[in-house]
Amino acid sequence: MNFKIAFKQTGADKKSTNNFHRTNTMSVSEEILPITVQLPIAYNGPANSQNREMHYTPEDLYLGALAGCFFTTFSVVSKNSNFAYEALDIQATGIMEEVEGVKMMSQVTLTVTLSISPEISDKLAFKILQIAEQRCPLANSVKTKIETKFILTHS
Repeated sequence: MNFKIAFKQTGADKKSTNNFHRTNTMSVSEEILPITVQLPIAYNGPANSQNREMHYTPEDLYLGALAGCFFTTFSVVSKNSNFAYEALDIQATGIMEEVEGVKMMSQVTLTVTLSISPEISDKLAFKILQIAEQRCPLANSVKTKIETKFILTHS
């Protein structure tokens, strides 16, 4: 299975004299809305009037990829196990730091909240969550330490 994305600068960005404030547009296909990517403001990227990023950063996309991978893997595992659930929420946080002279996302924490009906066994729910955690192909592809915290709620 192959995947492909493209990053391109718009005409306005090509004319910018401040390389830190340039953005790039990520696209997958004409059917999916493009995403604009910028340098984080922590590294002098552009900021809005509230001093927050104006667009997604690569760090946002990295966290989103790991959280999204957990979601899709959980979807497959739960479907294959005939496991019905009410809702799945995932919060991802990451720590960017220098490790042995290299700047990297050293740790990511995924906080996964699974809502199930009262008649579903907590033990079964945790088992499905753990299988999804073990099988996530993106998490298995990176050297970032990933900690996953599971929270069960009953609807």
